[in-house]
Amino acid sequence: MGLSQRHKIVLADDEPQNLRSLFNALASENYRIYTAPDGKVAYEQVLKHMPNAVIMDWDMPGTSGLEAIKRIRENPGTKYIPIIMATGKMTSTENLETALKAGANDYIRKPFDNIEIIARVKSMIGLHLEYKKNIKLQTQVAEQELASIRKELERNTSALATAKLKLIESGQNLSQLIGELQKLRGHVSGKGDEMITEIISYSKANCFVVNWKEFETLFGKVHQSFYGKLQSLFPGLTQKEKNLCALIKLNMDTKEISAVTSRKADAVKKAKNRLRTKLGIEKMGSLYRFLQEIN
Repeated sequence: MGLSQRHKIVLADDEPQNLRSLFNALASENYRIYTAPDGKVAYEQVLKHMPNAVIMDWDMPGTSGLEAIKRIRENPGTKYIPIIMATGKMTSTENLETALKAGANDYIRKPFDNIEIIARVKSMIGLHLEYKKNIKLQTQVAEQELASIRKELERNTSALATAKLKLIESGQNLSQLIGELQKLRGHVSGKGDEMITEIISYSKANCFVVNWKEFETLFGKVHQSFYGKLQSLFPGLTQKEKNLCALIKLNMDTKEISAVTSRKADAVKKAKNRLRTKLGIEKMGSLYRFLQEIN
């Protein structure tokens, strides 16, 4: 094992003889070993060296081993480092249960058995390495999922932009068609005039519904929480007003909204003013900027 790959161990005990015994037992394993005479220094050593395992004496002056373990577990950066509680006095079942509840992963009783110490430490190092491996794997999976979500969002955003243009183009084509039909009114009989009126009404209703469904589906994928938050903040909005909010959020101007909804520009302006009032925006305030804040 290269020098940079050597596993690191922190040994904490206020008795120099105990530290020497632990050091000598683990020296044959080529670990990097750091020692501490109390819980405070042990915690500092853990923060500084980020070891693969810690052997912590329970009964030490100042900050006890139990208190040091709690501090290690409370720190997000060190909370998963394996800790073995070493104890010579606190050996009852209740004591050991207290140590485990405080955050110790294992315990050893004094006097130490070298073979047992080596086995326990190797077990803790294996636990730590497996944890780091799992974290790395989870991070990779999360990154892959995030990349996939971003690609999907990019696709939906592009599709939404296309749907927006399609909606505007369809609205403009419908306006042109209606204009041509209106010109025919002076050249047809009363029945023909009724038919033209029916065609115009049918075209307005169906063209908007078909194109709007595709647009709204894509809008919902890109701005997933927009309608929900809008409804929560302003429950009194009508469906037409919610639709208008979506169009404004996509920076469509009055002319484009007029074409899309088959409403005259003046009617759209009045609808915007009513919307400003309902949303509590000043008369000259920007609806677009206001709606950008709702995501």
